Amino acid sequence: MYTVTDLHKSYGGVKALDGVDFEIHPGEVHALLGANGAGKSTLIKVLVGGTRPDAGTLRLDGEPVAFSNSREAAERGVAIVSQELTLFPHLDVLQNLFLGREPLAGGVALDRRAMRRLAQPVLAAIGLDVDVTRPLATLRLGEQQLVEVARALLNDPKILVLDEPTSALQATETERLLGIVRGLRDRGVGVVYVSHFLEDVFAVADRITVLRSGRVVVARRPREEMSIQGTVREMLGEAAVREARADDADAFEDVVAAAAPLVLEGVAVDGVLAPLDLTAEPGEVVGLAGLEGSGAQAVLDVIFGRLRPSAGTVTLPSGRRRPRSMNRAVAAGVAYVPADRKHLGLMLDASVTENISTVKSGALRRTGIVQRRGRMRRRAEHWRRELNIVMASPAQPVGSLSGGNQQKVVFAKWLEAEPSVILLDDPSRGVDMGAKEEMHAIIAQMAASRKIVLYTSSDLEEMAKVCDRVIVFFAGRAVGELVSEELSEHGLLESINVGTTAVGAGGER
Repeated sequence: MYTVTDLHKSYGGVKALDGVDFEIHPGEVHALLGANGAGKSTLIKVLVGGTRPDAGTLRLDGEPVAFSNSREAAERGVAIVSQELTLFPHLDVLQNLFLGREPLAGGVALDRRAMRRLAQPVLAAIGLDVDVTRPLATLRLGEQQLVEVARALLNDPKILVLDEPTSALQATETERLLGIVRGLRDRGVGVVYVSHFLEDVFAVADRITVLRSGRVVVARRPREEMSIQGTVREMLGEAAVREARADDADAFEDVVAAAAPLVLEGVAVDGVLAPLDLTAEPGEVVGLAGLEGSGAQAVLDVIFGRLRPSAGTVTLPSGRRRPRSMNRAVAAGVAYVPADRKHLGLMLDASVTENISTVKSGALRRTGIVQRRGRMRRRAEHWRRELNIVMASPAQPVGSLSGGNQQKVVFAKWLEAEPSVILLDDPSRGVDMGAKEEMHAIIAQMAASRKIVLYTSSDLEEMAKVCDRVIVFFAGRAVGELVSEELSEHGLLESINVGTTAVGAGGER
């Protein structure tokens, strides 16, 4: 058993943990839940040696422990599968699986045959059928996350912490992973399960603990004594969720409205996207829905200058043609919020202030050669208020913020650049329910301020809620469109899988 008692941890003036007790029992799945900034990430870091508490005790099988790092924790049987990948894209799958503990042949060369032999049953158990000699970067994000899971399982852990393990997985992969979690429980492994997908939590958890503002408000309650609705109330407390109203547009008085539509005419990418016509008007949130490789992602990549089309034209609201590079796209008023915020969206070691100013002072060079720190701080404070970013101060390193607050900083840095077109690639991936509702409000405010928003998401329920209309992609082709009154999670799921918007009897049409 792994227990933590009376844990305290502060960052500046913010108490991340305030007297937290937590227990992990063998053969039990213990869900750890909480809204944005509740203290989940800090508690996880303490459990696996990622940070030291200011006060409190940790005991593993009755013995006091104080891990210096995650490797030391793993050696004692406490492993973590992190929401943000800790893999190396340039190495192949096999090297990533055994990084730092590679078996050697003759004490010198890597014994890749032994590595394959050890990896095969674990990969088979989680249903990951890939060529292990491929560079990790060639795998899609969901497959990379399964590699992270497999690496943890190869350690044969006694305690396994799963931090948002299904955030990048498709439905079938999620079901397979939940089956793996149940199997680990049956083998006596203690599992800490952290997720903002409460349906997954209630499908697999034995016990539930809820944190709010650094304190335990629900302690080890049996899952059958709780409901999803009641859990949400415990997570959020009396805090009001910001409503997405059109009159909130004045919160974005500094940003630029689109003067004209975004128009794609006959845009195609050989082998990826069939010719596409698309017009998005100012104030619209247009969803692009489809499975991996459907062509939906390619549309964002073309508009942002990451992918060169083989045919067709793109006309931006400013009247400019398709950007030929990402820098030119930014200069032309196009913003891109990526799914992988930690690797592509933020400088984790830099302050909130520096991150918010990075586009305006970097790619756009609008702040001059010498940046005025006072103005930068004022702008950071402005977005702190407008987006409700929870932080001790704008000088705080962005990497120490919770996932939801990090994503708000990504939004802030792009809104500070005053774009007219905003491309959102799974913007609420890996954030909790409270933060997700705030993301929805921010997106609604963007539209209310007459921006053009193009949106993709792995969460189809969210897509149905947020978008005015959704274009469905299948096998590289746009196969139809669903408008707001036709949108539902069920209808979208069926459409992207069968390749038509003529939803069957189980849908909403």
